[in-house]
Amino acid sequence: MGGGLGLLVPPLTSTLLGSVEKARSGVAAGVVNSTRQTGSVLGVALFGSLIGQENAFLLGARAALTISALLLAGAAAAITIGGRTKR
Repeated sequence: MGGGLGLLVPPLTSTLLGSVEKARSGVAAGVVNSTRQTGSVLGVALFGSLIGQENAFLLGARAALTISALLLAGAAAAITIGGRTKR
């Protein structure tokens, strides 16, 4: 997962910064980094609480992975729909 994120984050950041005016690139970079850090913190806290339940590690891990998969599918759908409407 770490390798995948390492390959994913630079192109995403480059695409985002390439889509804004140069005068606003600093603000855009700040928003991207703040959003990424906030998502990381909330994700670790949420999934850690699901997995950390007493005698329910597998149930919590399954719930955390299910939630992750649903969020990923929703984000992919939003990106796909958003990309089609802007063209």
